Amino acid sequence: MGKYIFESERLGFRNWLEKDFQEFATMNADPEVMKHFEKTLSQEESVSSYVNLKDHIDTYGFGYFAVDRLDTGEFIGFIGLK
Repeated sequence: MGKYIFESERLGFRNWLEKDFQEFATMNADPEVMKHFEKTLSQEESVSSYVNLKDHIDTYGFGYFAVDRLDTGEFIGFIGLK
């Protein structure tokens, strides 16, 4: 299996990597990014969320996947079902 669990035309969906954490935490602390979520997250809340998201995929094979742009490899967020 390659880097991605599955791909769309433009995006790659994969499990979380340690290198994703800081960008994930930055997104979670941004009020504009989080305007449709309950609240922004602290660094500690982001750690807990990151571990839970990764562990869920490890355990069940599905969940909220980390998403990269295929053309740049840039991590851009997450998407999925739980």
